[in-house]
Amino acid sequence: MSLAPNRCGLQFHHFGLAVRKPEKAVTFLEALGYTRGAEVYDPLQLVNLAMLHHAEMPDVELIWPSDSASPIDAMIKGGKTMIYHQCYTSEDPVQSVAAIGALGLDIIEVSPPKPAVLFGGLEVSFYSIARVGLIEIIHGMPPAPTRA
Repeated sequence: MSLAPNRCGLQFHHFGLAVRKPEKAVTFLEALGYTRGAEVYDPLQLVNLAMLHHAEMPDVELIWPSDSASPIDAMIKGGKTMIYHQCYTSEDPVQSVAAIGALGLDIIEVSPPKPAVLFGGLEVSFYSIARVGLIEIIHGMPPAPTRA
């Protein structure tokens, strides 16, 4: 899928939904027509992950705790469930981050690039943008999911 270039060199990829357990979210998303894609444990992020895909709606990445402590634990404390990040792809993440800063937005790296099992080993990094929220950047374009 090719989109017109934008000032930040980012292409939307998915929303990240943090849950304590995935079953109820999967039930809801499948009722909306989503299909379950890859499910993995990421030893660098210390979380379990599953991608859900839809032909017409944005992809959703479910993130839930593993047996290891991770930053997701605080987000879901007390049974909270939340969409906590937006994910984009970039062919040049350094330039994308610089472009966001050039807009006058405060952007801070909160997790440096590291390989992501869910995206075939492509690196991902996380940034906090003041008054925007947390974004994830996939460094490159992961293969398109197989859709049912």
